[in-house]
Amino acid sequence: VLAFPPLLASSESFFIIGIKTLNNNNNNNNNNNMAVDRKNRKEEGEEEKKQEEVETPEPGTPWVEGKQADAGAMIQRIILVDMDNTLCDWEGAFEEAMRQHHPDVPLVPRSQRISWNHVDDYPPEYRQIVNQVCGIPGFFETMKENPGGIQALQDMVAEGNDVKIVSAPHPDYYAQCCAEKCKWVAKHLGQEWLPRLVLTPDKTLVQGHVLIDDKPTCQTGTISANWRHVLYSQTYNQDCEGPRLDSWREWRTSLPAKIPLSIANKETLYPNGIHFSCVFPSFNQYEIVRKTLAGLAKQKILSDFQFECIIVDNNSTDDIQQIYMDYRDKLDLRLIQRRKLENTFSVPSARNMGILAAKYDYIVGMDSDVIFDEYALENLYKFLSSRDASTPYIVTAERYFVATDDFTDADIMDDFSTCEKFPRILSKANYFKPRDNRFSHGHVLHNVRENVHPYAYYYGMHTAFPRKIWEAIGGYNEVYDGWWGYDDIHFAYEMMVKGGCIPVLLAGTEVYHQEPENSTWVPVGGVLTKTGDANPRLNKKANPNWQRICDTIPGYAEWKKEHYERLAGDIITL
Repeated sequence: VLAFPPLLASSESFFIIGIKTLNNNNNNNNNNNMAVDRKNRKEEGEEEKKQEEVETPEPGTPWVEGKQADAGAMIQRIILVDMDNTLCDWEGAFEEAMRQHHPDVPLVPRSQRISWNHVDDYPPEYRQIVNQVCGIPGFFETMKENPGGIQALQDMVAEGNDVKIVSAPHPDYYAQCCAEKCKWVAKHLGQEWLPRLVLTPDKTLVQGHVLIDDKPTCQTGTISANWRHVLYSQTYNQDCEGPRLDSWREWRTSLPAKIPLSIANKETLYPNGIHFSCVFPSFNQYEIVRKTLAGLAKQKILSDFQFECIIVDNNSTDDIQQIYMDYRDKLDLRLIQRRKLENTFSVPSARNMGILAAKYDYIVGMDSDVIFDEYALENLYKFLSSRDASTPYIVTAERYFVATDDFTDADIMDDFSTCEKFPRILSKANYFKPRDNRFSHGHVLHNVRENVHPYAYYYGMHTAFPRKIWEAIGGYNEVYDGWWGYDDIHFAYEMMVKGGCIPVLLAGTEVYHQEPENSTWVPVGGVLTKTGDANPRLNKKANPNWQRICDTIPGYAEWKKEHYERLAGDIITL
């Protein structure tokens, strides 16, 4: 159960700091160029040989450009449904409780109610009583459904809609209300509906296409709501303008038949011009984060664009504030610190929080351990500015796995070519392959071009995309919080299938992926143990996110298993 909206935890403490406008192990390997030495990759098989035969394109031009899905036909509506006096007969529960506990208080008949807040319909001497009725144990749990509401929600889901129940807990009986509404949903719709329940006092923070709600003023909140309000008819909202639903039997005709994304309307994705918000979550790894920021600070900007950097820190014990202080004059930098987290491996929610705070229209998703090529943003701008501004592109590029323990951020700030001296390694993050495994084993160029699970190649550590499409699909799915991986694949899947993004692998935007601090690493050409114990990523059975992504994408499990078997014979899958 989500006790807060999926894009911003209203109960979570966080701080936004600063808003500013603005050498030893490397000699044995000699893998200092941006292209990995071919002699170290011959053993990787025929597929890699084919990949090597593809001539590297000019920086800022695609290795490969995929196809656009028919977003208008495939878009899944996100329908948000209120509980009190919409899905549930709150009014009936109130009247019954008043008759049972306060028979001496004259009831205002349902037909004469003129205020959404029922307290305002009663004389001052009764207002405390009528408010306290909601705190009677079992009040919310025992509400009946409004006729046809349960069946309507079940039909919505059966017909391919994404339905979420979004309800505001009573401010005076918050805990009781949350607990009882969870029980109500489980009782009337089943336990499987609990992940669809969002309890929040501010519904503007919840992403969707339509909100069905009896409250006339639910658009008022922290941000501008991106959903369309459809009033569920009650006596107190009859004077309000806009679409309405008089009965659950009419939901198919009262809701828009299709909710097109902005791309369907051919609106510009960059109303304020092409500028970049680089967003990444962080947790410790002090020296690595510094080198990541140094890479951004050394970007070569030749064109007319700006960029910012937003760090969302997941409660680090390292001195992340010192990093911010040291780089705030070198970058347009903001730091968001999250203070209360059940699990510091809360990546999707951190990405959403950072993007919500972003001021530019194109998001460059990163991890805290990647150093961008010094012309990466320039080449990304070069590509986007050459294309139609209403066509959405989701962009990634190759990764180079390196160890940076013997280098500092000051080395990079002094001379970016220092990055060419990083020793190339066989990284656990790359399943111990000398080249980015998407190229060496993943058939990436062919599969993106031919639309064979293209989203499988777009990792959170290096994926850029339009903010408008992120908004339209509802952001990263935060159910993946707390476990490693596949949140980025789910996100890329929805960006392409729902959002119509065209996948691109772009030359000149490569990144150096830094091995964690003080790791025991093996240079390219070295010998290692390729067992499941050596690489926990191979044990898929222990990771619930693997099951989630397999349940989400048709055919993904079978297809991905073949890929993993090419990577390692000891793979364990579900």
